[in-house]
Amino acid sequence: MRLLEFKNGVIGKIKKKFTVNERIGNHIYYEIWHEGTKIEETYHSHGSSGKEITDDVLQKIKRQLNLSNIKQLYELKSCQMTEEEYFNILKQKHVISD
Repeated sequence: MRLLEFKNGVIGKIKKKFTVNERIGNHIYYEIWHEGTKIEETYHSHGSSGKEITDDVLQKIKRQLNLSNIKQLYELKSCQMTEEEYFNILKQKHVISD
């Protein structure tokens, strides 16, 4: 997965259901908010949009987004997982409530 795919696919999908604040520092951070509460934060290093995200960074992002496996991260990016399905994963993991 490339950085641009992550930002447009994964973060873009999450933005449909949650508020996402982007802030730039040593890294690019995405704070994910639900009903006024920050529930998650993920980030990646600065880099060109064509740069591949390494497997170890993808594993960290997966954990930060409370996904069970890398397949779910790719499903979120490729629209195989809807924002509603992601929302339900977070409810099942008690990250958010109804």
